Amino acid sequence: MAEVWLVLKRVLGLDPALFASVYTDPGALLVPALVIALVAAASTMLGHVAILKLNHIGGLRLLSALVLSAVVMAVLQVVEVAVTWVVASVVLREPLPLLPLLIVGLFSTAPLALNFLTAIPHFGLMLGRVWQAWSYLIVVVGVAHAFQLKFWWALGFTLAGWVAMQLLARLMHRPLNWVGSRIWTLATGRPTMVTAQDILSGAPIVPVVQRTEGHR
Repeated sequence: MAEVWLVLKRVLGLDPALFASVYTDPGALLVPALVIALVAAASTMLGHVAILKLNHIGGLRLLSALVLSAVVMAVLQVVEVAVTWVVASVVLREPLPLLPLLIVGLFSTAPLALNFLTAIPHFGLMLGRVWQAWSYLIVVVGVAHAFQLKFWWALGFTLAGWVAMQLLARLMHRPLNWVGSRIWTLATGRPTMVTAQDILSGAPIVPVVQRTEGHR
């Protein structure tokens, strides 16, 4: 476990040597990367619990919201890594090794280990933005050093993933809204207000509590 915390510290510090070793020996970093992602997911869930509790969400609805939020977070990481891989492979005219890129994507969740702090009133949203920017910087620096690319090339490849997510939010907002709300309703039998932007930003899924419930 001490090795994982050391890797986490080096990731947060944008250690070039660590990211270079992602390409040369990805297998040795796969387990620490997975553990870091799990820690980030757990911290994110803690922050979501506080937000959901403030919205008087508990029981099955709380559990369902946490599970759905965790799934959304995982899917977002996979999609961004996949888009970055496709763009880089097309531009460079050769497929990049996928495992090192996947590990960089897992490493990028490291700042989210502090996501429990997003539950702090007034400052939580600002801190969440800082963690997101830090996470994106890790992807750019990680891709640059792992594949020995110039910073601007790495920035362009990773920016393509971000742009793709924004386009997805705008082009598929209605299907995403319907799917997110439908899954929630099927899981809990309750309505929820889920937008495409909520899904793509990884925001906690907050169900709608009917007013009549508060008087029972």
